[in-house]
Amino acid sequence: MKKTPIAVALIIMGALLVMTPALAEYFHRQSFLALLSRPGLDMTSLYRDFSAQMDYRYQFGCWLTGSLMVGAAFLVRRRDVA
Repeated sequence: MKKTPIAVALIIMGALLVMTPALAEYFHRQSFLALLSRPGLDMTSLYRDFSAQMDYRYQFGCWLTGSLMVGAAFLVRRRDVA
């Protein structure tokens, strides 16, 4: 039985999970820069909008789960070839 579609799906989804914290940080910084360029900025809105960042445990969980998915894809593909 060919396991190539399963391996490809695991690699794609694992890579997306690994990239999620970096993409979230990028979009968070972009929204912060847009907030800084807004007229009538006060410090309370600045603190409220920028203080919500992704938890480090969630970042690690995304990285670990994504890495395990990519590793599982390579193992599935290796068993299919052998």
